Amino acid sequence: MATVYFATNRNPNNAQTPTDFGSGFSTTDLGDLRFGQAEVNKGKLAAKSIKVLPDKPSQGSEALFNDLRQTMKTQSLDSLIFIHGFNVSFKAAVESAAKIGERYAKLSNNNYQPNIFVFSWPSDGQVTSYFNDRHDAESSRYAFARGLMKLSTFLKSADKEEACQQKINLIAHSMGNYVLRHALQQAKKISNGASLSRIFDNIILTAADEDNDAFEHDHKLARLPDLAQRITIYFNNGDLALKTSDYTKGNPDRLGHDGPSQPHQIPAKVVIVDASDVVKGVSEHSYHLENDKVGNDIIAVLRGESSEQIPSRLYVPHANKFKLF
Repeated sequence: MATVYFATNRNPNNAQTPTDFGSGFSTTDLGDLRFGQAEVNKGKLAAKSIKVLPDKPSQGSEALFNDLRQTMKTQSLDSLIFIHGFNVSFKAAVESAAKIGERYAKLSNNNYQPNIFVFSWPSDGQVTSYFNDRHDAESSRYAFARGLMKLSTFLKSADKEEACQQKINLIAHSMGNYVLRHALQQAKKISNGASLSRIFDNIILTAADEDNDAFEHDHKLARLPDLAQRITIYFNNGDLALKTSDYTKGNPDRLGHDGPSQPHQIPAKVVIVDASDVVKGVSEHSYHLENDKVGNDIIAVLRGESSEQIPSRLYVPHANKFKLF
């Protein structure tokens, strides 16, 4: 049994006691964000285990953050936030988040078992709904930005003796990177353009369905380094899903397919990892979960190991990237 914490801007199927969330936005407003937790047993979400917290900070987000902080402090656990991609239902989002936790625990011989937290935006959960999902990912900017601001305020308000001394990390997969981009822009608006404080130890962008020039422009991801101590970009030039996004959806070259367009001009805290040589077949787009070599590399990043010291990496100077082998 695995506990998955969640935040969502989806519309619940039952306002009083939800057992699922749909593919539409909350009917309250686009910024509505509800927090809760659920149990996953043998890979399946137990619908009756879904617990949605009251829509009041003291009983909702703050209560959940307090719960996580106590767990992090007493059990010496990190917390890992996951933003899912395209074609994912709420149920699939919670189950895939739990699978990440279970997978990384297995790969690390139970030495890395973080609290798992997923932000589930209203993807349609249908492979034919790419453009709808892209619109909904962008429209989720206010909800996720509110979540970032709530977490930032909570961390700033904590006394030093309450600090858990553990890491808070973030993984964005596929179109989840597009959610992150627009949330970053919305957070800048909320803060009147002020620099955002660092929230995360590591941000990992994997199979990013995002423009390959994203770190060159303020209206994309140029300010993302403000949020983290280190950012790691994984890409795979055999990723058929991103190649399809590039050629058939009219998007520019994808960050998750070829890496940044100007790798020597990215900020020093941004690390590029080329997984193309180790990712094959069905794992081509979900290698953060399904490929052992990538999984072990991600675990090393999340645990804070130096980029230059992580095994199975070869640095390629002319491309300013590490290749996995």
